[in-house]
Amino acid sequence: MSDTSYLDRREHTREPANLRARVFYGQGMAHWADCMIVDLSKGGARLQISSIYPLPSRFVVLQLLGGVVYDVRVRWRRGDMTGVSFDAQTQIETSKEERLAIVHQAWSALKAA
Repeated sequence: MSDTSYLDRREHTREPANLRARVFYGQGMAHWADCMIVDLSKGGARLQISSIYPLPSRFVVLQLLGGVVYDVRVRWRRGDMTGVSFDAQTQIETSKEERLAIVHQAWSALKAA
């Protein structure tokens, strides 16, 4: 018997993903941590990132494949899983935003590796 009391409140359908990513946060994007994007939708994602990292309520996620940068806000956090919604999306290769300079440097180094 299925449980019909569960209602999926997501606005966008979530698709399974297995994408390497890195989060950046803090003043000057000085703090970072590697993670995985395990689910992805038009409006947000589920990240697998160790709970030892004290993520702020808003931060930046760099999806290594394709160089997409998401400005995100935390919606929930349980153990090593964090649900985020997207506030903005940028292609790092063409971005001229000064605040993303360190993210661009990291992406350039990681894509060359």
